[in-house]
Formats: sequence, C-alpha cells, structure tokens
Amino acid sequence: MNKSKIETDARWNNFYKFAAIAALLIVLVGLVDIVTSMTGGEVQENGAVNVVDWFMLFQTNRLAALGNLGLFNILTLSLGIPLYLALFNIHRQANPSFGGLALILFVMGTGIYISSNTVFSMLALSNQYAVATEIEKPLLEAAGRALLAQGADLTPGTFMGFFFTQSAAMLMSFVLLRGGIFSKTTGCLGLVGFGLMLIFFFITAFAPAQFTTALMISAPGGLLLMAYQILLARRLFQLAR
Repeated sequence: MNKSKIETDARWNNFYKFAAIAALLIVLVGLVDIVTSMTGGEVQENGAVNVVDWFMLFQTNRLAALGNLGLFNILTLSLGIPLYLALFNIHRQANPSFGGLALILFVMGTGIYISSNTVFSMLALSNQYAVATEIEKPLLEAAGRALLAQGADLTPGTFMGFFFTQSAAMLMSFVLLRGGIFSKTTGCLGLVGFGLMLIFFFITAFAPAQFTTALMISAPGGLLLMAYQILLARRLFQLAR
C-alpha cells in the first residue's frame, strides 16, 4: 500500500477513531432496524398503511412506528456525516475532486431527507389523536394524511434524499476502490451494496406494487453494507494509530 497516498496528519487521528465508531454504530442501528421490522407485524409498503393505522401503531408499538417512518434512516445518515468527512480527508491528496463531491452530495442528501421526513410530526399527531374528541379526530386524520403524502418513508416524498445519499455513497466507494488506502474488497462491497439499495429505494417509491421484489433486493444489499461498514471501521482504527 502506497504510504504517500495516506493523509497522516496526527490532528485527525482522534476524528478517525470517532468516524470508525460511527461506522460501527451504523451497523448496530441496522441490526436494531431489522429486529424491529421483524417484531412490528406484517411488512408492507408505507403507502398502503392508512393514517389511523399509523396512529394506532404509534400507540401500540412506538418503536416499530418510528422505525417504519424513517427514524433509523435519520440516525444512519446522521452518523454517516463524520464518516464521509473522514474519508474525504484521507483521500484529499489522492482524489480530492470526487471525494469532495461525494461528501457534498451526501450532506445535501441527508439534509433533504431529514427535512422531508415527517416521522416526528406524525408522532406528535398520534399523541394528540390518542386524547382527541370524536369531533377533533377527523381534523387530525386529515393532517396526518397530508404529512404522509409529504414525507412518509420509502415514498416519492423522501426519494430525492435517498437518491443523493446513495449516489454519494457509490461515488465514495469508487474513490475507495481507486485510492489504494482501503482494500478493493471494501470498495467493491460499497459499490454493489449501495447500488442495490438505490434500486430498492427507487422501487419502493415508484413501483410499490413490487414491494416484495424490493425487499429481496435490499436483503443482500444490507448484508453487504454491514460488511462494508465493519471494514471501514477496521481500517479507520488502523489509520488512527
């Protein structure tokens, strides 16, 4: 491995450790998401769930409702910001243009996704709905339908955030693959995994009738990305030393 390609500024060592921990936390959040989905009842596309069912799910299984509406995606993308900053800094000599573009696209996509997602607004409406009178409930249901149309997870309302972040992730994986600092296995896992997830997000947003097919695509993609994050964390810890 070419040592001259590696950014060795000791001032970044602690941040590399922080980024490595963020990568491992992404894996942990993904595992929690899987377990929550398995215990949250029948898996179906979010667009097929009506607003009253969402309110009831918030009251009976709040974690599952939060997860299904994107809480875990918010956590994952937020944890990705320090990770992408570290990866950009490591490659700022070898490939500053594509590394910088990947960082910018990822931050933009994360901002778009978080601003369009309505999980916490739905939580607030659900709490109001639980104590509302029969006269107030239709108004809260109408407000909930509007929020779901705006930004229910895995729908057209949140697609652009996913498009930017997954495109950025594929671009950064290309940087890793060509940079000679991380293993080629890491870069390949990222390219394939994020590519599969981009297909998954496209299908769930624009072809929800194929939701089962989308899940079959996301399963291997998710496993590949867990391995990718673990390899990233391992190498970042090495660079921090």
